[in-house]
Amino acid sequence: MTTETVTLRPATSTDAGTLAELVVQLFHAEMPGVLRGPRAGQVQLMRHLVEHELASGVRGRFVALDASGNVVGSASIRLYGDVSTVNLPRGTLTLAIRCLGPLNTLILIGSMLRAALVGETRLRPGECYIYSVVVAEDQRGRGIGDAIMERIEDQARGMGASIAYLRVISSNQPARRLYLRRGYQIVARTSPFAGRISIPSELMRKDLR
Repeated sequence: MTTETVTLRPATSTDAGTLAELVVQLFHAEMPGVLRGPRAGQVQLMRHLVEHELASGVRGRFVALDASGNVVGSASIRLYGDVSTVNLPRGTLTLAIRCLGPLNTLILIGSMLRAALVGETRLRPGECYIYSVVVAEDQRGRGIGDAIMERIEDQARGMGASIAYLRVISSNQPARRLYLRRGYQIVARTSPFAGRISIPSELMRKDLR
């Protein structure tokens, strides 16, 4: 049962720094060792990407606030017909090398290419895809993840979705347990063969009605 009070609001450009830190934390939680280099450089690179995304007009990214109005996490929704990807802004590779170093940039690019092998989750009318769910490191273990999922599902219903999909990396057991507890069911897994070259994950589905 959700015990924490959490509200969501659409992310704006003023949230870019906070969101960048949360994205870095998400990388470290889901794919340890993929994002390397100085922490300040990691955040700088992610802020560059987040600012570009927010400026591009992509909707569906929310920040989660506690009862005092502090940002405690974030989550995103993609609906049928929404743009699923945003082209990388100019200068991203140069910035990555400067922020992370050449070797760490290669590691990050390789991991992103592996993740991309899974392919995009295609949606039909009335379906949504929930992604980039993250709880701030210093707020974990308090039920905030459950509260964020409850609110993001409410948002999805309000936006006309009756079916929600999400993808969880197989090794991320805390997130996997949370989604199963909330009623998500596994509908597809990365095959053993594909898992050798991609990042093993599971596609999960929930009826929101």
